[in-house]
Amino acid sequence: MESAKCRGSRGEEFAVQQLLETGYEILQRNWRSGHSEIDIIAQKENTIAFIEVKLRGETAFAQPAAFVSRAQRRRIVLAAVAYLQERGIYNTGRFQPRFDIFEIVTQEETPDKVLRWEHLPGAYDTEGLDVFI
Repeated sequence: MESAKCRGSRGEEFAVQQLLETGYEILQRNWRSGHSEIDIIAQKENTIAFIEVKLRGETAFAQPAAFVSRAQRRRIVLAAVAYLQERGIYNTGRFQPRFDIFEIVTQEETPDKVLRWEHLPGAYDTEGLDVFI
């Protein structure tokens, strides 16, 4: 059986290819800040998207986006703030940060076969997370 880490890496690679095909520039992959990680940081025009990739099998009880917890969203937002501050572009108005989820659903018997995928731009915001961005 394939490890979750291998499945996740495969899912991220798939997401990167789809994002590139739709005009995004990939700025970072697996960017870390403390204990937080952002799967993909991509830019399109003046938007910087912080993208969480969620891959699930077709028999999962909910859509992949449902597996992004409030705590995980908060960690991603805090890491995004650190990323923007580190580059001197936090709260400058030059770029608009956005929090996306990239959902991938695979076949159970053949986990490398993608059945469907969806990029969810602006899947969540900072409301209720006690973080200013």
